[in-house]
Amino acid sequence: MTSRKSTTSDVQLAAKLRYVLVRMTRTLRRDGKSRLSASQISALATLEEFGSMRVSSLATHESIDPSVATRVVASLESQGLSERNDDPEDKRASLIDLSDVGRKALNELWSERTIGLSSRLGRLTPEERRCVEAALPALEKMARDN
Repeated sequence: MTSRKSTTSDVQLAAKLRYVLVRMTRTLRRDGKSRLSASQISALATLEEFGSMRVSSLATHESIDPSVATRVVASLESQGLSERNDDPEDKRASLIDLSDVGRKALNELWSERTIGLSSRLGRLTPEERRCVEAALPALEKMARDN
């Protein structure tokens, strides 16, 4: 990773990007008819991406306190969206995973949000669409850079 001193233009760009991301996140949340909180959706998405894991690992991935992760997992379990299984490497521990119901709910949510975002992309000019497409690799890199 390259490190350099932030410039005024970096700070201005970061402020504009933050504004756009916050607005887009709100817009995407409205596109889905989910009864789930942002924390619950994020936890389900992490389980979908990385597979079964301990609550402590989920907390690390989500950058939340383990006690918060425990509450999020409990709420997902109570709705049948996640399930707890014995850890084959340590019988004293358990692994959290998506249930079939959770996987279906997450897929439905992604579909709803993708349709809403696709509609918005359809309102852009071809040049604006190309700009969004060209920016995706850099945005993906930023999203993965922990």
